[in-house]
Amino acid sequence: MATQSSGLLAVWTDVEPAAEADFNEWYDREHLAERASHAGFRNARRYQSAQASPRYFAAYDTRSLAVLGSPAYLKALANQTAWSRRILPRMRNTTRMIAALASDAGAGLGGAMLTVLLAPGPAGAARLAEALRRDVTKPLAALPGIVRVSVALGVVAGLEMDPKQPPRLAAEQPAAVALLVEGTDLPPLERVSAGPLRDSALRAAGAGAVQQRGLYRMLKTVLA
Repeated sequence: MATQSSGLLAVWTDVEPAAEADFNEWYDREHLAERASHAGFRNARRYQSAQASPRYFAAYDTRSLAVLGSPAYLKALANQTAWSRRILPRMRNTTRMIAALASDAGAGLGGAMLTVLLAPGPAGAARLAEALRRDVTKPLAALPGIVRVSVALGVVAGLEMDPKQPPRLAAEQPAAVALLVEGTDLPPLERVSAGPLRDSALRAAGAGAVQQRGLYRMLKTVLA
């Protein structure tokens, strides 16, 4: 299980249809392993949805938030591989989130993932994350078929961005708060999405709006 000082990089994206096969090969043959090789990374994993938009989701757990702003990692971002330079401009509808894990209940990695991106209400992101930690994460993690529940609190955009990076990356903004619910399969996550994590319940916890909701199946995981 991660600790409250742990970091998370999460990426939701679509890709141009003509580049999709190359995109999937890039992730599976190069990108996940390359990211997981950096000091401080715990894992690199990616998911796909048949229904959600964006269609692809990737998550990278790190031992601390500082890992995502370390000189070594920023150097790698500023010196992308040739394959990465070919793929990145073909990605569309991309959201990148650099976050601290405000809470993390359960253990292990599930074969499916529910992601919910939230804009905070008037009380702010920290209050929303605390309410979710207090009222949501532990009860959800105890439900049948649920493996892990994490609340990620987005930090200021730019922590992992470097002036040498393409402008399209520097312009992307992280979501304020994300709920990541991992399950053994999709049905337990569908029940959670329609029940404890329905829009009205999240607004009652302090969310101003549900920006995005998606169910994903795991494609591949690389452990550091």
